[in-house]
Amino acid sequence: MSYILHRLTHLIKANRHLHRAVRCLLAPYRAYLDARQRRIYDVWQCQHTEQPPALSSLAQQPRISIIVPTYNTPIPFLREMVQSVVAQSYPHWELILVDDASTNETTRQAIRDLAEDIPQLKPLFLDKNRHIAGATNYGIAQATGEYIALLDHDDTLHPDALLWVAAAIDRTGAQFVYTDETKMDEHGRPYQPFFKPDWNEDFLRAVNYITHFAVMSRQLLTEVGGEDGVYNGTQDWELFLRLTRALQPEQIAHVPQILYYWRVHQASTAKDLDAKPYVIDAQRRALEADSAARQVQTQVERDPQYGAQWQMSYSLGQAYSTDTALFDESTTVGRLLETTTAEMICLTQHNALPSSTLQHLAADAARPMIGAVVPRITNEQQVIANLSSILQPSVVGLLQQLSRRSFTKHIYLTARYNLGTIDAPTVVVARTKLAALAPDTPLTSAQITAALCGKGYNTLYNPHVTPEEDV
Repeated sequence: MSYILHRLTHLIKANRHLHRAVRCLLAPYRAYLDARQRRIYDVWQCQHTEQPPALSSLAQQPRISIIVPTYNTPIPFLREMVQSVVAQSYPHWELILVDDASTNETTRQAIRDLAEDIPQLKPLFLDKNRHIAGATNYGIAQATGEYIALLDHDDTLHPDALLWVAAAIDRTGAQFVYTDETKMDEHGRPYQPFFKPDWNEDFLRAVNYITHFAVMSRQLLTEVGGEDGVYNGTQDWELFLRLTRALQPEQIAHVPQILYYWRVHQASTAKDLDAKPYVIDAQRRALEADSAARQVQTQVERDPQYGAQWQMSYSLGQAYSTDTALFDESTTVGRLLETTTAEMICLTQHNALPSSTLQHLAADAARPMIGAVVPRITNEQQVIANLSSILQPSVVGLLQQLSRRSFTKHIYLTARYNLGTIDAPTVVVARTKLAALAPDTPLTSAQITAALCGKGYNTLYNPHVTPEEDV
């Protein structure tokens, strides 16, 4: 059924006039769903608002330089962005506006006027357009803060954004910090929150889940280099891939608070990736370069249905011997290993997987940090329930009330990412990793994934592989 719906959607989109007609017909229903979800989220937000730590409680209070490239920025958006920084409850910041040779003189004059009134605002004007990466690097070179933050010229920050970030740095000593975010419409009304997990390696290689708000140490930036103009359009994502390759997981901190407001308007990437086609090519090249830097063989393909997402397949390098066993809580890992010598073992509630499907999953199961690999789970509520290993329980409860028009729900149903302990109908595990577990570990998905996570392994969810079909 999912394949039929996908093909139907593709055919409709291929016919521009039919696509437009269908969108018009569905517009009232979409508006109803959006309004309903906004009401649900508003109630949830009122019940789960947290206060940040007191400024006086922070032993470290680093200076944070906020870099904002501007180019013909609409004046109302520019002022809203600047005011959101001025309103910060954390006082140790500087705002660096780098005008990238705007052709609209009113933008440049507005920046000068704002700088006259705001001592912490440093205006910089480029004579030649350097694009976002070049303008950002120019601003970084003029920054005086120990940490560098990236802010888009038409977006805004929550008043406590910097305080939450500073608290995370003080608590963990992190070199790289990111927060949750929400989209907002052209009138500044938030409507699409995105709740992120803590550092999640496979997720970052499926979609730029970090996006905003991102703050990194100046020292780290100096070591790895700034943004690379070769990847204009996806320069932030490429930078995040490079930064995180240079760090240990404990040096990356996630603040699970909605602290960034990403404005959606006609030319915004937040609205439609196809508004900037050159971004697609840059994303592919960034992911391919990342694989090369990690010295792994991968095949990178754009998701045919969701344009901002990517499917990364790891090269087999070899064909693995495989075996299949049924989950059985009355038996154990030790007993299973006595009955098979296979390199890769599929544990399932169902029939054996097709050979090509099993080999595809085995390529991931062979990766050093992956414990169990889970193919697509057809029960959406089960997928969402499994998120309790990486998201706060209150967020999981919220997602269970929302439809797929929730971006957070959509992305966790359709992208590859790492999990912890989960309940799944099928898992594939390398024999060597099963052998490292206690022999009396029961043969259930929850017990096995919990034991593997206890050994430092990640569970990988791969919704692109369907158990019943060859890949």
